[in-house]
Amino acid sequence: MWHSNIYFYIVLSVLLFTMNSCKANSQPSLKANGYAISSKEDEISVIWAEYLYNHLKKRCAEDGIVVKTIDDKNKKSFAGFKNIQFEVNPDINYDYCIDHTSEELYITVRNKETALWITYQLISNIATVDSRFDVADLPIPLIDFDSECKSFDFSYREPYFRPNLNEEYSALIGTNNVERDWGLWGHNLSKVIQDPSIEDVYSLVNGVRNRDQFSFSSPTLFNNICEYIIDNYGDGNVKEYRFMIMPNDNQLVCTCPSCVALGNTEDNATPAVMDLIHKLADRFPGHMFFTTAYMTTSIPPTTNLPDNAGVFISTVSLPKGQTLDDSKASVKAFSKQLDKWSKKTSNIYLWDYAANFDDYLTPLPILYGLQKQLLFFRSHGVKGIFLNASGYDYSPFDDVKTFVAGALMMDSEINVKSLCEKYLEKEYPISHKLLSDYYLSAEHQFESKNKAYDMYGGINQIISSYLDVDRFIQFYEDLIIVIGKTEKEESDKLHKLLTALTYTRLQIAYVRNDKAWGAATKVNTELVIKPEIERYINNLEENTKLRGLGNYKESDGKLDNYITEWRKILSYKGLKNTLMGTTIKISSNSNESNDIYMLNDGMLGFSTDYHQGWYLSTTDDLAANFSAEKLRSCSEIKLHFLRMARHQIYPPEKVILIVDNIEIKSIDSLQMNNYGLIDECIIPIDFSLAKNIELKFIRKQGNKSTIACDEIVIN
Repeated sequence: MWHSNIYFYIVLSVLLFTMNSCKANSQPSLKANGYAISSKEDEISVIWAEYLYNHLKKRCAEDGIVVKTIDDKNKKSFAGFKNIQFEVNPDINYDYCIDHTSEELYITVRNKETALWITYQLISNIATVDSRFDVADLPIPLIDFDSECKSFDFSYREPYFRPNLNEEYSALIGTNNVERDWGLWGHNLSKVIQDPSIEDVYSLVNGVRNRDQFSFSSPTLFNNICEYIIDNYGDGNVKEYRFMIMPNDNQLVCTCPSCVALGNTEDNATPAVMDLIHKLADRFPGHMFFTTAYMTTSIPPTTNLPDNAGVFISTVSLPKGQTLDDSKASVKAFSKQLDKWSKKTSNIYLWDYAANFDDYLTPLPILYGLQKQLLFFRSHGVKGIFLNASGYDYSPFDDVKTFVAGALMMDSEINVKSLCEKYLEKEYPISHKLLSDYYLSAEHQFESKNKAYDMYGGINQIISSYLDVDRFIQFYEDLIIVIGKTEKEESDKLHKLLTALTYTRLQIAYVRNDKAWGAATKVNTELVIKPEIERYINNLEENTKLRGLGNYKESDGKLDNYITEWRKILSYKGLKNTLMGTTIKISSNSNESNDIYMLNDGMLGFSTDYHQGWYLSTTDDLAANFSAEKLRSCSEIKLHFLRMARHQIYPPEKVILIVDNIEIKSIDSLQMNNYGLIDECIIPIDFSLAKNIELKFIRKQGNKSTIACDEIVIN
């Protein structure tokens, strides 16, 4: 019989470990004449056994195949049946234990979340060997029900892609979900404040009340949080929720007498925040409370956190998509941060990243790199992963990324290639080979380059780090062909993928200009847009709303705006610029030296996107030099500058024209024409006798001020 004491599980795990090398050949099959479901007699085990019985039974068209049993005598009356006993036992040392013999299958899980996940794992596994069961709507299983006891690598697992935001699906694949599992998430503490007019909940900074931050020692704030939790989530006895208790996103720290008495300083809010978390954790032992190691709470507390409290640490400083090695300064510093916090809490969660937030639609291979980094995190005792990705916005392959990323958080050593292939084969029965060949080749190629990807990169950075243009173009064209062979759901999903990839196809066309796969043909000093570009734009426009696509990036990234910018380019028919083909040299310091071609490539920049066609100068005043040999008949210089205050991008305060080492003109920003996000500078000039031209752009004062110029147009 199945035992529930801890000693049994220890003995079982040791026994199973010794059998591991030969279990592949010795494990019994799940296939049987029928399936008899029973449970331990405690209430929660009975509930989940009933759940398994009902959901397994409804997936079988034949009666009498799935039955309930009560005792051993009752079991014996079902000859050839597999006896399945279910138990929920919060005291086991593992997330689940399986004991599988030829006649019986004993399943014990630690909690109801694992109970739900393992129920559907079992149903899917049975269906793989027993065709009487229909599991077309279920994902492929991750475990095969060999005898083993196992704990997941991470207790909190959230791949923040759109498929995971479906609460039913996330529960099915065993992942967490911000909507389901958090009572307070992010910078939302203001939601709990019942009466904003009560001032003691807000910070006191330099003796002045400041509503941009909280006083974490405030009794009113504590009471408001308690009432909010009780009213909306209960005391935690029925369901555990997590709550984020963190300061607002600024450097303000409350220095009221009570916060100072707890240990606050002008730049350290950790003491008061931790004091509040201790009080909440004590008041609600059934819930969990987290803060972040960020800004004013980056310093760990002097005392240990309660068992039901923890900390979120961001991985933003780590290289993305690479093996993490302590020989790198950023990784070494991160490891030290983990070590410091691990002395204060065992509940360390990471705010990790798996997206280019300036381009959701160009396929980004993240799984091989994620696996390497999860192994590193696991070795450092990390307990939870929030994998920040494209969220509510669609991104190509987000379904397979969601599934495989969630699986990796359960078992970081899982075979990524095999799992991708199996998932795509089930979800895309006609096109799976095309999809898996392309995606896995992208994963492999990115891995071989050993380059980190930029979380806020434009198409040039994307091509240099992970996008093989020729391979992408071939995949894009093959996808158009294979869609015609598919039907219904598969066809719908592929059309959505193709729509997203049309954005990338246009991005490639833009930067390739008059070269292979480019948008234009160069005729003397004029660029003429190719006819197929309008077709791509029309297809993107027609399908954007039809396929439920809204954004191509996180901030100000509406596809409608992107399409509008392309239509502006089409309206020009062609852009004439006599400076095209002339070498431009940058004599000032610049961190964008590889992008000099943007200053005379003939493609105007997009007013809504600083990545699109803009030469960016962030380190110095910009100075551009070029020969006037081909400009003798020209009479005007036209310059466009981008204005985006939120990104600290401003037109230059002054443009200085120097001809043959003599300053000819100086145009300040007030003399430029402003068109919203674009400032235009027009300089009349006689080039007839000029030999060399220099343009100096004096940037706006400020440490992070950036100049963005798309074209130096001379005609």
